[in-house]
Amino acid sequence: MVTDLGLLVELYKDKYKKNKPFPHIRLGGLFPDDLLNDVVENIFKIKDDVNWQKMCTADSDFSEFGESAVELTDYLISDKWVKFLSRLCDVRALRSDPDWYASGINFEPRGASLGPHTDFNILQNRSAVRGEASGWRRVNLLLFLSKNWKKTWGGQNELGRLVKNQYIKDKSYNPDFNTAVIFNTSDDSFHGFDVVKCPDNTARIVISCYYYSDYQGPHSDKKYATRYVGWDNERDTDVEYEKRRGTYWRKES
Repeated sequence: MVTDLGLLVELYKDKYKKNKPFPHIRLGGLFPDDLLNDVVENIFKIKDDVNWQKMCTADSDFSEFGESAVELTDYLISDKWVKFLSRLCDVRALRSDPDWYASGINFEPRGASLGPHTDFNILQNRSAVRGEASGWRRVNLLLFLSKNWKKTWGGQNELGRLVKNQYIKDKSYNPDFNTAVIFNTSDDSFHGFDVVKCPDNTARIVISCYYYSDYQGPHSDKKYATRYVGWDNERDTDVEYEKRRGTYWRKES
């Protein structure tokens, strides 16, 4: 794993804060390639037997994907990594979610897409009634594991904003192997990914991990559901994007 996380903070914390359309950074080479290669290999070995829910794993047990997957996911919720994110993203008392609620390993084949949206921002205690929160969602991490990904295959990670209630794409990042996009969440942290057009024998693979704090930050109020806002003007009128709202998949020719 990266040994000098403190140096990364010093190198990128100002850029992170100033990046548009909201605080974020794209970093590469954070993790050993051989570790990630092993994770990817094991994902493809068992992909047809996994109980994917909206193209994502459904719990916090990653042992079926092998020792490398467990090592990686454990590290992403470790104190060392969370302290690094807290400093990089300037969020006090950041913490991980050991239950991996609504996050984990995502396997997104040809025909998948995720419409622009902002996320739920409250992590509820499992035994609590609605409204008793155990943290505000403050930071998202997307770690891409797609190998040799061509731009023509789509699936680019998008960050954008609303202008007069219309989504505008500002940034588009290819889901290249061993790159990560990290961003602060808010009422306006719109993100998603374009239609995946890779060959049938591969897929867009990403580990999503969410981080929380007791501090509300820029969130205006509690949101318990995803807010989808539709594609930009050009794609909204394209028949290819018809019905593509939310987490979506359909067989592509």
